Amino acid sequence: MLPPGYRLRVTRHARQRMEERGISLEEVVETLEDPVQLLYDEARDVYLALGPTGRVAVVYAARGLDVEVVTVLRRREYEALVGRLGARRYKVIQ
Repeated sequence: MLPPGYRLRVTRHARQRMEERGISLEEVVETLEDPVQLLYDEARDVYLALGPTGRVAVVYAARGLDVEVVTVLRRREYEALVGRLGARRYKVIQ
């Protein structure tokens, strides 16, 4: 659910996590453009997107055409986070 012509920015933290976890920029873009699950964290005003392969999750902030990747997670980390905070914190968008 990204706007057409969006501008992608990846934080230093997200780049470090991508390297640590062996996640490519292509996987991040694929996750952003075609998530199988999308959650919204109103408290932090960020989205959590689970990619189509189910292997990668991306936490990002969307401000107009600017999309800033905050961090990236493996599925296990994503499931632990969502399982711990669940419906108290996240709203299911898709």
